[in-house]
Amino acid sequence: MLARAIVLAAATLLGAVPPAYGADDSLERIPVLPAGRIYDRALGFARTQAYPPYVSYVVTVRSNVKDRWLVEQFSSVCRTRDDRVVTNAKPLSSTNHGDNPYGFTVKLRGLAVKNVKNIDEPLGVPQISPIFAFGLTRLHPSTSALREYDIALARVEEYHNRIVYHIALTPRGDAARERLRDMWIDATSFAVVRLVSAGAFTSGPATTVAWDVTYSTNHGYWMIDTESTAASMLLGGYAPPLNTYVRLPGATTYRGISYTFSDFAYPAQVSDLLFFEYKPSQAVQM
Repeated sequence: MLARAIVLAAATLLGAVPPAYGADDSLERIPVLPAGRIYDRALGFARTQAYPPYVSYVVTVRSNVKDRWLVEQFSSVCRTRDDRVVTNAKPLSSTNHGDNPYGFTVKLRGLAVKNVKNIDEPLGVPQISPIFAFGLTRLHPSTSALREYDIALARVEEYHNRIVYHIALTPRGDAARERLRDMWIDATSFAVVRLVSAGAFTSGPATTVAWDVTYSTNHGYWMIDTESTAASMLLGGYAPPLNTYVRLPGATTYRGISYTFSDFAYPAQVSDLLFFEYKPSQAVQM
């Protein structure tokens, strides 16, 4: 233990690791590594991942809306060579009410006002890829003058019955482009098992809130398990909301949004014509 304390003290002085570990013996056995080396090993893991040509899966969307849960499931397929996703706009299941045959739509100064009980899908139909890596495959190593982040090891901790390195990332340039803020990296395989991103998707309100993303392995493939935000977002309406305190006609508050991936399958062939379909959505990763 004395030798361990001396190593930790030396590593702390060198900026490799903070002196916060916890008392668990399994944590004590984890080798002390500089934060940059952990980061580089994680980038290497992401770059070496290989996938079958196509992945089909189910995306389950959950949000608390109007004091009840909106839960919908969608069928998706991803073409892995370019990470392109197509999702069937008709949900497999939904807690939404069916359309009211006696509902009405009126025009108020040119704006459509409806009395239906259906709740719109937050951010649109999810065109979300389970193999999306949040830019990990394009980042420069920690030793490069062009590196995108300053890197620090926050602590070594236990996460879902495994020991992980928790590293904190601070953008050195454009914070809107370099969204990563935290990563949890398996201490044995150097697989990223969790990350926090300051924004997700390509446009809209999702780009302004923090998203917590978890990864797991399915049939040997490293893929997203969940992607969620606890933030409340005012979405929809007939004009852009001025701020979170002004509710415009038709606007809806979504108290947190989560996407869960399941039912993975690996079809041998999918017609590429399917991927020419385009459905407007803000829930698109690129």
